[in-house]
Amino acid sequence: MRYIKYLIIALSLIVIAWLLPALYELVIPRTDKMPFVVYSCLDSTFIRFESSNKQVRYVDFRGQEFSKAQADSLLPLFAFRQLVAEGRLPDSLYGVALTPKLIQQNAFHFKTSPKQLNKPAVGLYTLLESASGRVDLQLPPDVFRVTTNGLEFIDCETNKVNKAKSLSFSRELTKHGFTFPVQLIWGNSTDANDRLFQLKMVKGVPWVREIKTDNTNGWKQVFTVEPANRQLIGLVVSNDDQLFAVTRDGQTVMVGIDAYDPQQMQITIVGDLFHWTITEYTATDSRYYAVDAKTFEQVACEIVPDGERPLAQRIERWLLPIRLRFTSWRTQLIQPNINDD
Repeated sequence: MRYIKYLIIALSLIVIAWLLPALYELVIPRTDKMPFVVYSCLDSTFIRFESSNKQVRYVDFRGQEFSKAQADSLLPLFAFRQLVAEGRLPDSLYGVALTPKLIQQNAFHFKTSPKQLNKPAVGLYTLLESASGRVDLQLPPDVFRVTTNGLEFIDCETNKVNKAKSLSFSRELTKHGFTFPVQLIWGNSTDANDRLFQLKMVKGVPWVREIKTDNTNGWKQVFTVEPANRQLIGLVVSNDDQLFAVTRDGQTVMVGIDAYDPQQMQITIVGDLFHWTITEYTATDSRYYAVDAKTFEQVACEIVPDGERPLAQRIERWLLPIRLRFTSWRTQLIQPNINDD
């Protein structure tokens, strides 16, 4: 009887740890999001877009507040459409003549989180034609999977292996020094020896090259990132949590930020003609970096401690020190998680 009582108490505590946070979010929904931040090359500071009660405030980390028009002027590459409409876009910036086309070609946005990476995978990938001559993307009639000895392309209608295509791509990879099995794959891939390669299909024919790098620690994660200016083909993260940019000429350059662990941090990159604004969300703080778009060296950095996060989150953590959820920002799998918010 005593054990039943203890079991009932334990189950009650579990239900309370799950139910109270759920009720809290129903009563006080999380409408206050983390601010969007962009680096101003004119003011050499970060400008935060803080939303509250359907209003947006524009402030920097020194506490100075700006009007919408002032913020647009300080962020000409971010707000160029508005400035063009108002006839206020500068003719040039830092000796570079500005046009809407040039600004668009050099602008890109990248975002990923542990939840996006940690999800069930079927192990089937698509390889699109890189020289189709068409504006819109067309899905290929096949998919491929990775085996211990190469790539296998499978026709989506017949479910049969295209042996000729599989042999062609596997041989081309091996010809360039690729050692199977594949360790990581995401547009770019790493082989069994942690060497980084780029693979694409050009008019139906495999095209392969090895990415040159000074990194000797191996790779943890690879991403395909291809802005319209074609100066970048991807991002990679080493096993010691250093972020590298993969340039068009097949080189890796370390990006000037602190350690980035893709399994523990969400990252956002807003790139323009002159700078990247990189935002990292960790378990203890939010980190904002500006890096030079050409050299990838750090230009500015701001770190906001966890205590300055939205008020609703801080109150919840104080009132409910033990919080049980079955969803997580770390994974798309449904499983028990304690204080994983």
